[in-house]
Amino acid sequence: MVFKYLKKIINRIYFTVITQKKINKINKKIASNNKINIIPIIIDCEVSTLNQYLEPVVEELLKLTDYNFEFYFGETFKGAGSSYSVYKKENVFPVNLYQYLKGDILFISPHIYPKGPESAIKIIIDHGICSAKFSFHPKEYYLKYDIYFVTGKLNEEKIKKILQYHNLKDIVKIINIGYPKSDNLYNGNIPARIEIFNKLNLAPNKKTILYAPSWEEGLSAREFGIQMTEIILNNKEINFIVKLHPCFFVQNTDDSYNGGKNWEQLYSPYFTLNNFTFIKEYKSDELLYISDIMITDLSSIALEFLALEKPVIYLDCPKFEKTFNNLYKQYNNTSYSDLLNDPLCNAGRHVGLINYDYNNILNDIEYIIKNPEYKLKERKDFSENILSNKGTASKACVNSIIDNYKYHYNIKG
Repeated sequence: MVFKYLKKIINRIYFTVITQKKINKINKKIASNNKINIIPIIIDCEVSTLNQYLEPVVEELLKLTDYNFEFYFGETFKGAGSSYSVYKKENVFPVNLYQYLKGDILFISPHIYPKGPESAIKIIIDHGICSAKFSFHPKEYYLKYDIYFVTGKLNEEKIKKILQYHNLKDIVKIINIGYPKSDNLYNGNIPARIEIFNKLNLAPNKKTILYAPSWEEGLSAREFGIQMTEIILNNKEINFIVKLHPCFFVQNTDDSYNGGKNWEQLYSPYFTLNNFTFIKEYKSDELLYISDIMITDLSSIALEFLALEKPVIYLDCPKFEKTFNNLYKQYNNTSYSDLLNDPLCNAGRHVGLINYDYNNILNDIEYIIKNPEYKLKERKDFSENILSNKGTASKACVNSIIDNYKYHYNIKG
């Protein structure tokens, strides 16, 4: 018993010493960067699946010839930031060290939860276009950031309302920059359609349906996703792509994300069909590009599809109201029924076709195919507010980052 206790103390001391050495090393390097006009940038990689939202920004920063940068990466596991072209192992540290770092630093995160170094300019480039299902996060989350980069007028309106609700409108700065993640989709730097279809082993001459549901209990995937898939695949003239939310593939002891099921295994009986594809890849731009119709429930990926002025079928999921009241009520000042009609929270449901019975899904698909004008005007009007700077958001983002860094630290030139 005494031996185990001593071993625990020794391990704790060892960990503390190693951690302090890491903190000192990084802080010394940041101080050196500041002295020789190198801008130190911490890229938050707490959730590695969100790297795709910052990668275009990093690549755009590297194009600047008048500035030099040193990139650092906060991780929850080794290699979480390795998808970045500027990744260096010596510049990697655990995310729990953020609060111990000092200097003139840029801290950039793709989500609202982490808290960056106190002395840094803290910027969020959020991974969602305009979050669905809830009206706001708790006040303390927004206080973690100096600047909130938003994707378009819709997102800007929502964040302004949130900051006003929390009495933070003069504390957190909002800048409308667009959606860097999808620049390639809008500037044409994406593989040809035939190339994408070949990669997916799908016929390019068929109408292509993309099923992209959200993850929570009570929504379509958990309630009737497999049964609906069976129905849709009865039509051999349709390509059907299933792109589940990343939460369905979370590997941990918490079943709340995936319902305790192996979703790839559940869909495996359809893998041999020549009009079906199951996607585990987190990136979605190529799928958005080739698909004709999206089917979802309350996932904000629908906004990405609507930004392309394409039609969306929304699956009504009345059982989700219970989850909403249990999980999201604390983040809302509205009822579930009102939320479904609120453009700031409903993922565009008001400009789509609503399916109230998945057994009739083929009828709705056929209706959309035969009636491409259905809610087209409403869809186009709404899409104008979804994204700003289509195809050039990374440039807008980088210009704003540099301007705010220079202003904050009183740097001329």
